[in-house]
Amino acid sequence: MRKRLFFVLTLFAVCSLAFGQKKFSKITAADFATPSEAADSSVDAVYIYDIGETRVTATTGLNIETQVKVRMQIVTEKGKEYANKAVVFYYNPKGAQADNDKISSISAASYNLVDGKVVKTAMSSKYEFKEQIDDHRMRLKFSIPEVKVGSIIEYKYTIISPRYSDIPTWYFQHSEPVRYSFYSATFPEWFQYHVEERGYSPLKGKLENTNIMVGSSLLKADRYIFEGENLRAFKNEKFIYCQDDYAQRVDFELKGVTIPGQIYKDYARKWDDVREYLKEEFDMGSYLKIKNPYAEEMKSLDLEGKSVAVKASRIFGLLKSKLKWDKEYKLYCKNPLRILKDGKGSNIELNYIYMAMLRDAGISSTPMLIRRRSMGRLPLTYASIDKLNTFVVAFVDENDALLFADCSADYGDVNILPADLMAEGILYDPNVTKTPNNGATRGGTIYDLSEIGGNATNTRINCLVTPDGQLAGQRINTHIGYNALSYKNAYHEMEDSLAIIEKIEKNLDCKLSSFRTKNAEGVGRAVEERIRFSKEAVVDGDRIYFNPIVFADEKTNYFVQSDRVLPVEFPAAQSTTITSVVTIPEGYVVEEMPKPETVTLPGYLGVVISFEMQDNNLVTKYQSVVDNTFIPATEYANLQEFWNKVLKINSMMVCLKKA
Repeated sequence: MRKRLFFVLTLFAVCSLAFGQKKFSKITAADFATPSEAADSSVDAVYIYDIGETRVTATTGLNIETQVKVRMQIVTEKGKEYANKAVVFYYNPKGAQADNDKISSISAASYNLVDGKVVKTAMSSKYEFKEQIDDHRMRLKFSIPEVKVGSIIEYKYTIISPRYSDIPTWYFQHSEPVRYSFYSATFPEWFQYHVEERGYSPLKGKLENTNIMVGSSLLKADRYIFEGENLRAFKNEKFIYCQDDYAQRVDFELKGVTIPGQIYKDYARKWDDVREYLKEEFDMGSYLKIKNPYAEEMKSLDLEGKSVAVKASRIFGLLKSKLKWDKEYKLYCKNPLRILKDGKGSNIELNYIYMAMLRDAGISSTPMLIRRRSMGRLPLTYASIDKLNTFVVAFVDENDALLFADCSADYGDVNILPADLMAEGILYDPNVTKTPNNGATRGGTIYDLSEIGGNATNTRINCLVTPDGQLAGQRINTHIGYNALSYKNAYHEMEDSLAIIEKIEKNLDCKLSSFRTKNAEGVGRAVEERIRFSKEAVVDGDRIYFNPIVFADEKTNYFVQSDRVLPVEFPAAQSTTITSVVTIPEGYVVEEMPKPETVTLPGYLGVVISFEMQDNNLVTKYQSVVDNTFIPATEYANLQEFWNKVLKINSMMVCLKKA
């Protein structure tokens, strides 16, 4: 199981911390001093305070009301962008107005120090406007005027939502430092919530008993309070798919509501509840029974007697020749077959049709419900439909093992998924297989698709060293699985073959005399690249020095920061194998040759290199393996040490001496 840092707030009942929301005075001239945080050149602004308060109100019905108040100081020119705010909220123009969110009490101002005096410039309504993003979301945008480097800005607004089961996540960390963040949520005793704090910067927290006015009634209530101070900026880091997944925050999930005079309603969901909801409310049950629109075309695929993987691959290729992905990931659609007219649709519309085609070929399949990696991981302690945002197709082979596909991948295939979809998920029909593979990671329920195997790059290099210090020969790369998909995506992003050749020459520091690929255009598990090259060795008198791998597998040190709070995430479990055969020129002998080495980060990564002389040929075998895509921050120092050793292996040199 992957390691994560979580603090589940089960201690509220015995917690009696004495703190409350800090009070902030009016802005004075002293507040405009350059903030100490500005010593860090990456800081563009500083949150002086970030305060949120959520409570239940009642007008025509029960609502969740959240007030947000922010004060910031602008540090750089880039920081002035924080004066332009956008707030997204639920709004369906075709639905009942009572079901939509509302934003009220918007106010904002900038403060500047002019001739030793504080000058306030309030924002007028002409700086506010709204825009509909899609069928269910609207965006409020506002711009605070007269903002300069050194300015202090303040703004506040209130969101009122009729969906009391949907409590917004409160983030204590942002991309800039936060001096003070406070959040409270007050709910009548009718409501029971699961509360989860996540992140790496522990907060102060407590639960207190209080009273709250709901309509005209004074009710007993629970007030959850959280406070954080001097929170570091949460900057984007490499090797992380979803930054927000690791920011300090608090999540609320409604478990149940007991309103006097009404029957208790249980909102606490198990994954079986989520499955049932998808079946009934999202029509997933009926969409899994749609008719195969390509039954006639499938007759030409020669599927009789073929393995499940081969059948599924050929069906995938047929579907991709008929339908295109419209670049949207969804969890809900109106009718998958409606896309046949336009010839394109979302990934799930294509996936529903793919499953209908699999069904006609006698292959059992079901949706693998996932949360895309870029959107964060699934909750650890509860099931939630709100955390799911799409699905890939899971189907069963002859050995009752699971295979996967997603029709958004233009160059995908069986068990070849885009990195964003190699995420955590649950089976819509858990009974589709009795012996699941690819390791259910938590309690036999949640799968980790980043651990799908079969991703590899195999390289064969044959070249000779000339007496004048040239390496000349051929390299054949074969990419399999996710590695093939990545290669094809990069290949098709290039303008033309000339641009591809120039990129290869730059990356490999060589000259190409020929370049060709095989299967770079279509779907399939493998793609082959062949190049003929010449490359300069190092000549020093009667000695020639060259890298026995010829082309280094790794030459960049990605892990140079002194420490790291966040884990490191690699795209997929995979391997790289390089076999190079270098012919030594007549009249030369190997004077110095590196020793074989093995370096490992146990349970995660490994690299092995060995050398052998066969007649006048130096044969080098190199292999690197990613066994686990998630490396916790506690292993960061070990990862740095491992990577430094890998870079040394990749920079090894062989010395030839003229006999």
